[in-house]
Amino acid sequence: MPGDVPAPYDRGRFNRALIANALLDPFNVVLLAVVLIAGIVLGIFAYLLPVAVVLYLAGAARTYFDEDVANRVLERERGERRRRLEAGRVKRRPEDFAPAIGRLIEAARAREARICDAIERAQLPFDEVAEEIDRFVAAMESTGARAQLLWEALEDTPPARVEARLEEVRRKGDEPELEEALTTQLTTLRRMEKQLDRFFSEMERILVELDTVRSQLVSASASSESGTQTELAADVRALRERVGATADGMQAAFETGA
Repeated sequence: MPGDVPAPYDRGRFNRALIANALLDPFNVVLLAVVLIAGIVLGIFAYLLPVAVVLYLAGAARTYFDEDVANRVLERERGERRRRLEAGRVKRRPEDFAPAIGRLIEAARAREARICDAIERAQLPFDEVAEEIDRFVAAMESTGARAQLLWEALEDTPPARVEARLEEVRRKGDEPELEEALTTQLTTLRRMEKQLDRFFSEMERILVELDTVRSQLVSASASSESGTQTELAADVRALRERVGATADGMQAAFETGA
């Protein structure tokens, strides 16, 4: 995620965007200019100024309350916000991961798409939720990259192979230093293996809970309660923090084994 993350797009920001759009609408601005110019040319500027202002404000009000215009403004603002959120985010390809990890990344992106679709069809702007979903998927991809490091290390040095070699050395009993080194290596690999298993189970559980967030968003899409999207965003944020905790655990396991 980029460092300059836009503030959550709530009803107040949407309302300000509608007001700005209404005031800067080309038809309303041209109407104001035409009346003012006519007043100057005809020498009755003082008389036409109030008329121009009333016509301009009436046009702005018409634009502000036009539902089709509001939908276009919301779509435009969401598109711009999404471009800003995604700027600088490096998306990793699922095929760059081990198959099991790649499937989790694909599952996270599929849920992101479904939630964004639900947000687009909601009656209220849930852009704060969309921002957290974007951050969640970015965290999922980053955590997947760390899981990939563990996967590759375990593939290069399978614990079972090290364990077999350790048993062989122990039977001979004449290489204590090698036995100690293999014991330490096996302990580290088992720790890494446990962290990788935890990654898979935790990510699967988090994805299930993310589906629950989507269901809650759909059921709340017609609600006018101001705290709805804040609560849902907090739920997604909590899931992202759990992803981060899993990533930290894997990083610690990998560094210990380095």
